[in-house]
Amino acid sequence: MVMDFVGAIRAGFKNYVKFSGTATRPEYWYWILFTVLASLVASALDAFATFGLIGFVFSVATLLPTLGLQVRRLRDAGFSWAWLLGSAVGSVLIIVGVIGMVVVLLSGNYGMYLSNPDLIDSAVVMELLKVPAFLASIFVMLGGLLVGGVFSLVLLIMHCLPSKSFEQGNKRVA
Repeated sequence: MVMDFVGAIRAGFKNYVKFSGTATRPEYWYWILFTVLASLVASALDAFATFGLIGFVFSVATLLPTLGLQVRRLRDAGFSWAWLLGSAVGSVLIIVGVIGMVVVLLSGNYGMYLSNPDLIDSAVVMELLKVPAFLASIFVMLGGLLVGGVFSLVLLIMHCLPSKSFEQGNKRVA
């Protein structure tokens, strides 16, 4: 049975938190297309809304189905779900780097730059780059961007690969 756009959306919500089994390429890519299009609509609606929570609610509502679908798609292509952790490591490094930069800005005489970014000029940037903790935070954040980017590219390639059967060496399918 070939999966169509509406069928993929139904399957995504029907298998809301299902992390077992497999997912075909059309099922996965139609779901991604749906989430991108719906996110664009939600963002447009948020631009007109007072609170702007529509996009956030949609993202939370589709987080688990998307993760489940990614796990099933990786299994279908013959890979482990653990590959998803690489992007998570990159995200954690980015968050740690940003927190480190904020801690440096809050300590000492740099707090005023958080409340008024217009005060930042090249002299302030050069002074901040001489602070070892700030420089380390930048490198941690850039490392996170590199790790997350590499793993995202690898995952993109893995999601594009065709299904592998048990006879083809895929031990993750029955």
